[in-house]
Amino acid sequence: MIKKQTKESTSLLRQAVPPDMRQLTELHVHLGGSVPIYRLWEMGIMRGIRGAADSYEEFVRRMHRTNERTENLDQYLEIFDTVELIQAGPDGVRESILIAINGAYRTGGMRQLGPGGEGGDPDPVFEINRLELRFNPMKRTGLMLSRGAVSGLFDADRIIRAACDAVVQSEIAYKGAIQAGLIICFARDLPWEVNRSLAEKIRYWKKSQKKIIGIDLAGPESVLPLDNPGDLERMAEVFDCAGDDLGRTVHVGETPHTSLDTFLATLRALKPQRVAHPVVAARAFWQNNDARGLELLAEMNICCELCVKSNLLTRALDTPEEYGKFIALLDDFGIRYTFSTDSPALQMTTLANEMEFLLEHSAITPEQLLKAFKNAEAASFLRA
Repeated sequence: MIKKQTKESTSLLRQAVPPDMRQLTELHVHLGGSVPIYRLWEMGIMRGIRGAADSYEEFVRRMHRTNERTENLDQYLEIFDTVELIQAGPDGVRESILIAINGAYRTGGMRQLGPGGEGGDPDPVFEINRLELRFNPMKRTGLMLSRGAVSGLFDADRIIRAACDAVVQSEIAYKGAIQAGLIICFARDLPWEVNRSLAEKIRYWKKSQKKIIGIDLAGPESVLPLDNPGDLERMAEVFDCAGDDLGRTVHVGETPHTSLDTFLATLRALKPQRVAHPVVAARAFWQNNDARGLELLAEMNICCELCVKSNLLTRALDTPEEYGKFIALLDDFGIRYTFSTDSPALQMTTLANEMEFLLEHSAITPEQLLKAFKNAEAASFLRA
């Protein structure tokens, strides 16, 4: 009698991940995209946020990042003003971080989620036991639609302290089963004085709050591509102000707004150990046989943070086949890479879901996948 195959028995991901690799590290997750949509709705109601949506169904449609509503990075980022407002203030940030860490631990290894983003897989393939969570405290002060403002309704120092406390609370609750840390993001769409102020706060709080482990530059490249040498110099000063004892990562080269030359200059000026979505280096090689970006990534031993679904949503890469070509190119140049979910809740995805997607489309081999998992552990800014 032929045994009927089940979805479980044909899971390429479960076949690829050995029993001794069921606890993984995730490096690139934004707080704004890590609270399930149904929880954001509840938080918005509790806080009396005006204008979020006229109904729950409309709210879900608006928040959910899909191909139909996303053609580039700028469109992908459109709804984050609302998300950041819902998460604003010490209490909002504390609650959001607790939800994000809980979600990573519980659902990161699930291959499917419920309609509002809640867990829907009773048998996860693995669990996330080390998580780096990134956010911009200044965008949680109530700055919605007032990007030129220097300060908002809530105090940024209290927000930073609340965020650190929330990480500690989560680790205590799980009794060491998960370790987490915070990466503080500077923003391309905030004034220089706001980024400088944030750097000074990071420098102050990192002395006592050990959960601050790194810094990042995020936001729309269309607003501040750093192609002006003066802008790049100012951003380097902001990074240096935060201190040289923190891990450094940077979003750069994700969109056509950043040229290869700007990409190269940004890496040399900001000196990151990791870089997010450096697609410009691959496109320069494919289109012009220009390997300078790939060569510099290898020379500086920079680890690339790749986020499959968001890279496809923003059209950084167009198809699963092109994604596989990108991964193979990084291997050809000896460049390390990892995989993360970026904004799992707003995309209604999980790390397991995205890895199964790559395997099902033959965009990655099991060997490449396991190597990426090990790279994430080695490249983490979290102390052992």
